[in-house]
Amino acid sequence: MTVKTEQKIMDAALKIFAKEGYKSSTTKAIAEESGFTEMTLFRKFKTKRNLYNKVLTQNVEKMIEDYKESVFTNEKFENTRDFIEDYVKNTLKISYKNFEIFYLSVNEENRLIEPIMADTANITGKYLKEHISNKKIDYRTLAITINSFLYVVNLERYHGRNSSFGRPIKDVIESFIDLVNCMVEDK
Repeated sequence: MTVKTEQKIMDAALKIFAKEGYKSSTTKAIAEESGFTEMTLFRKFKTKRNLYNKVLTQNVEKMIEDYKESVFTNEKFENTRDFIEDYVKNTLKISYKNFEIFYLSVNEENRLIEPIMADTANITGKYLKEHISNKKIDYRTLAITINSFLYVVNLERYHGRNSSFGRPIKDVIESFIDLVNCMVEDK
């Protein structure tokens, strides 16, 4: 099997797993989405679980690389609010770009992904601590809070809704940035 064929199957599997969940996804649906037969799928991956694990691993690694390139930068900011705005907006873009894997990692129980997500929360917490100075903050919790909010916003966008909480998403994001800034100001 060529790398191109394998990738087409994995891309189709990600789409189906995100839409249906692991348990409800069928290898038949994945094969149909990819344009290949189930035999081709099983020849390469042997089981649905192997395919799922490979899809998770590959896409989480890709998402983490996207975060490293676009979010975790060495850029300097004039103030905390500018940093928070940059962090929230870049994280929003990356998590939307990788929404299907982000969705799976949040909604599917998976021992493979749990340590990676814990490491990501720790790394994100350390990054926030480098840019926000407040000894009263648990930075890991702040990272989880921001990512949870962005998940809800991206879920709305993913389903084609341009508003959330009765307001345009753009306004909701700006209000959230202001809220986070108020929470982290050391006064």
